[in-house]
Formats: sequence, C-alpha cells, structure tokens
Amino acid sequence: MLSRALVACLLALSLCGCGAAASPATGVVTGHVQIRACGGAYRPEQTGCPARPMTGATLTFQLIDRSSASTTTTDSSGAYRIDLKPGSYVVQVMEGSAKRALAGPRTVTVVAGKTVTADFIYTIQLL
Repeated sequence: MLSRALVACLLALSLCGCGAAASPATGVVTGHVQIRACGGAYRPEQTGCPARPMTGATLTFQLIDRSSASTTTTDSSGAYRIDLKPGSYVVQVMEGSAKRALAGPRTVTVVAGKTVTADFIYTIQLL
C-alpha cells in the first residue's frame, strides 16, 4: 500500500510542472550595418560600389515614448543582435561620435517572441 501511495504522490508532483510555458518577455532585432564609398555623384543604380561591414558602429534603440533606450555594437562582420522589450523604437546609428544618416528603417517595432531584421547602409560620396 505504501508503494502505491508513494507512486501516486510522485506522479502528482511530476504533473505540477506540466502547465503552459511562459511566453517570452522580449523580442529580437538583428541585422547588419554596412558602409559604401562611391566615386562621384552617387546613383542608386550605380555598380562597382561594393559595401563593406561597418565594424564597431553603435546602434541605439529608444522607445518612442522615450521611457528607455538600449544600445548594441556591430561586430567585425557588421552584424548586431539585441533583445528588447515589445514596443516601437527609434533607431540611431553612430560611428565613433558621429551620427550617420543611413539607408534603412528609422523605426522598428518589436514583438515578444519574434525576430525582426533591420539592415542599414551608410553611403559616402567621394569626389
């Protein structure tokens, strides 16, 4: 009898952890930042103007209501990844102390448990 009671108790305890899993509290933003140096006046259709990774660029993600901001830095391949709480963010990219005007999204919306990709390209016109 004791062994049946013990088995029943252990079974009941093991089922206590079988509830629904908690949903993630954050989402992920990932992407690349690249720099492109072109000679003369830049035209979007211009070829022969390859992009290269922007290493060490700092990306700041500030909630639109300005309640919080988070930063991340690109690696040697220009890639970045950041976990953020859900919301809409204004994105700013800095290289050193200089803010860069980049082609790419100005705002990003983060949804819990989802990954969004946001890529940026900074183009320099060489004369």
